[in-house]
Amino acid sequence: MKCKICLVSIQHLSKAAIAFSVGFFCLLVGYDNIIDFNTNYQFVHSVLSMDKMESFFSGNPTLEARSIDNSNVYLVGYWLIIVGEIITGLVCMFGSIYMFASINKKRFVNGQVIYLVGATFAVLLWYFGFAVIGGEYFSMWANQMNGQMKAYTFATFILITAIYVYMPELKKMPTIDSSTN
Repeated sequence: MKCKICLVSIQHLSKAAIAFSVGFFCLLVGYDNIIDFNTNYQFVHSVLSMDKMESFFSGNPTLEARSIDNSNVYLVGYWLIIVGEIITGLVCMFGSIYMFASINKKRFVNGQVIYLVGATFAVLLWYFGFAVIGGEYFSMWANQMNGQMKAYTFATFILITAIYVYMPELKKMPTIDSSTN
């Protein structure tokens, strides 16, 4: 019985720690965007205005008509990103803290659900916001300020953590059958 509790404890600690790291990451990204505001503001400006397209970009009038030439829209869009990152980070952190406080308790699942909500916000932010809207709608793939690969990396990693954090715990250690070797 003690071994079973130990195994569950280790899994709970692992899941809470991973949720904490994602929450901390999201908060750090939001914080960095505030203290170094101009760097990523220029990125948002460039993507939305489509002003730094690579030379290979054909300049299709239909795609270029999507560009936005309004600094107020850039500012609102950037602040929406920052607020999204901070809210996402806070929800993920709250889920992780709830998990840490609930190790070996039935309510641990509540922390997992809270983290799942935060992870969903993160995937929506980096996949839908950056890859779909930025990448495809504003053709960020052809922009010198292309952030698609980072967005895919963040979204993929966070989605994997959501799957891991929410999957059921092992109740006993798997055994290895040495007779098959």
